[in-house]
Amino acid sequence: MDNRQGTYIAYDANGVKDHVNSNLHNHKMLEDWQRMNPGRFNFINIEDIHLSSSNEILQETTTTLKHHLERQMAKADNMLVVVSPVLNPDSPILNWQISRGVNHFHLPIVIAYAGLDRIDDHTIQTYWEWLPAKFRKYLTQYPWARMAHVPLVRDKVQRALATYSAGKQVYPWDGTTIF
Repeated sequence: MDNRQGTYIAYDANGVKDHVNSNLHNHKMLEDWQRMNPGRFNFINIEDIHLSSSNEILQETTTTLKHHLERQMAKADNMLVVVSPVLNPDSPILNWQISRGVNHFHLPIVIAYAGLDRIDDHTIQTYWEWLPAKFRKYLTQYPWARMAHVPLVRDKVQRALATYSAGKQVYPWDGTTIF
């Protein structure tokens, strides 16, 4: 086992500049979950998301930003991606984070669907357009990319994040695991 702790939240850095039409409210909800349940949630880069929303982190060059994000990912035990109709599925920085998390850091991925109370086997196809391009590629070409799909509901997200761990080498079965 290695010393990874916490969850890295992959996000569209440009997508949080618009505070109304973005996932920022979902990220604030995650921050509230962490504040109310510090033993259950440990989001290691929640501050970065808020810095992005105020454009401070976007002032960095792409190389500097990627280096910063990699340092955060190296500490992570898993990765959370919140998908919704306002997410830009073609965001270069979001898709880079997903690729780096899967291919370099071997992080299990938990995909949380905003606005859904429950999901089933048809959810992935029904909400295909919500998924970042990298996930769509993995689901069609690379079934070894291990991803669990959950609704963005506190107990479901908490249980999925507590279950899947790079440090313990516990991963979803495949890219279409419904948790």
